[in-house]
Amino acid sequence: MANLPFGLDKVLGTESDNLIPTDRMRKSKPGYIPEFAPDDLKKEMEELGIDGVEELDELEEKNMEGYNNLGLVPPEGAGSFSSPILIPSRMDSRVVGYNDPTTHALFWFTLHNDDNAYYIKDLGLFFKMLHIPDEEAAAAH
Repeated sequence: MANLPFGLDKVLGTESDNLIPTDRMRKSKPGYIPEFAPDDLKKEMEELGIDGVEELDELEEKNMEGYNNLGLVPPEGAGSFSSPILIPSRMDSRVVGYNDPTTHALFWFTLHNDDNAYYIKDLGLFFKMLHIPDEEAAAAH
């Protein structure tokens, strides 16, 4: 490190700590994972370094490379009535699409924030909206 003028090196020290705070270090409160989230989802989120469902929504908002290209890959065993595939959203409804592997056609359906599991017959899977509270909108009211 270069010598600092006015004896500042004695005050600040000569060694840099090289600590640049990350977004995780700046968090003021822990992430939110609902109680009904499957253990597989919690494990995968932990492995990816995601503390809560809010971060999933942030990834989507940022349109990060790979997130939209890969889509949402559900955890192993998800899709049953007791363990539906959770689709995060801050909105009251969410349009979800899937690609038919045989015809490569895109199909769409809508999930609503009504605490119901939706069965998609073509896929043989259950889906449910994982509502993420929007604290900014709540504070505005």
